[in-house]
Amino acid sequence: MLFVAGLVDLFVYSVSADFVSVNLPIPACYPELKKPAGNQIMLQSTSIDFLIRIKNGYRAGKKQITTPASNFCIDISKILKKYGFISDFSVSDGSKKEITLTFLYPDNQPRISDIKLFSKPGRRIYEKSSSLPWGKSPESLIIISTSSGVMSQKEAKVKGLGGEIIAEIY
Repeated sequence: MLFVAGLVDLFVYSVSADFVSVNLPIPACYPELKKPAGNQIMLQSTSIDFLIRIKNGYRAGKKQITTPASNFCIDISKILKKYGFISDFSVSDGSKKEITLTFLYPDNQPRISDIKLFSKPGRRIYEKSSSLPWGKSPESLIIISTSSGVMSQKEAKVKGLGGEIIAEIY
């Protein structure tokens, strides 16, 4: 019985070794396999990409940045301007909608020191209005996506709305 099992194992190993050594052509029915990897931007979430670009722009000392636009990103820009984290923003109308943000540097220090992301595509965080978190400092801003739109945590508390916690900016 052991001799038969040994032959079967030997046969499986030799067949799989022959299969691996053969160069198989890529079938023409899968053209996406022929495309080179790279040079493609895979975005999981435009809002997360938007906030990370803002953080990186401030850390690099840029005066302004341009990012792809969405209605959600425009709402976040309005909140950032309202609370004094950016000086201005503009939305370009073209084939690709883009937002240009102008940063603030009071006393040559960046207005945003860090951005902490709460919700991510694989892990959404929702809270009731009674359990919305307070920021790291009194000047920090927590962005909440509610049923009435995107707003700060302070506005959501006043209106009695809960929602998805997007990020904290401080």
